Amino acid sequence: MKKVFIVGLGLMGASYALKLKSKNYLIYGYDSNDKTNQKALKDNLIIDNDISKIKDSDIIIMCLYPKDIVKFIKKHQNLFNNNQLLTDISGTKEHLINDILEILPKKIRYLSHHPMAGRELSGYDHKDIQMFKDANFLIVETNRSNELDIKTLTNLGIDLGFKTISIIKPKEHDELIAHTSQLTHLLAVSLMLTNINENTKYATGDSFRDLTRIAKINETLWTELFLDNKITLNNISVNFINKLKYLLELINNDEKDELIKNLKLAKEKRIEFDKVKN
Repeated sequence: MKKVFIVGLGLMGASYALKLKSKNYLIYGYDSNDKTNQKALKDNLIIDNDISKIKDSDIIIMCLYPKDIVKFIKKHQNLFNNNQLLTDISGTKEHLINDILEILPKKIRYLSHHPMAGRELSGYDHKDIQMFKDANFLIVETNRSNELDIKTLTNLGIDLGFKTISIIKPKEHDELIAHTSQLTHLLAVSLMLTNINENTKYATGDSFRDLTRIAKINETLWTELFLDNKITLNNISVNFINKLKYLLELINNDEKDELIKNLKLAKEKRIEFDKVKN
């Protein structure tokens, strides 16, 4: 049985632990909040929370904010060895991977990944064994990994319940995430911030609720992610704003045929998107 050490037992880390334990992995874990450690031990979610157990683990999964990942690795470099695989679940990659490679001893194998799943609520108590079912799993390449590491992480993704597993470069990851995740969160936040009518909640249907669900955001984490990927996010956002302005121009100028054409194109793209998802 593989020994896995999870650093950070919040929503994601605890959910990883819950699912992997059900697949007969041996789970060790540590959280900076000792109350969380005690809960995880009491729930038998982890075997031990002693970070020295990292030395004996096959896979170490960093489930921390990006800057905290770098700080932890820098502080505990002596615990890692070349018989194991180090990975992380951070939502941005290019800067993080470069920072990690600068401080990580060259003998240590490191391969990043991003589970495209989550919840509006955070913390250990909201862990969910089904959270990753049929979701997307992105493996992000580094120059400190090999084909066996990719296979190991692929198998981990399968055991967690992910449906589609892709292998991409760090830069491509951050470009994709800027569009599919970061921009969508900005839109949800903006919709809520521009809501000035106290009766809005009585005049909403599924569209407003669905679009703003992710505005129930972890503001500390997402601030770090936005700032880390700000150049790419800005470029993606400008493209979006230009498209929105164009559609508004069509409406203001009563250009019915062109508006229909664009709405139909968007619908067709969404239908193709659903085919891949299903």
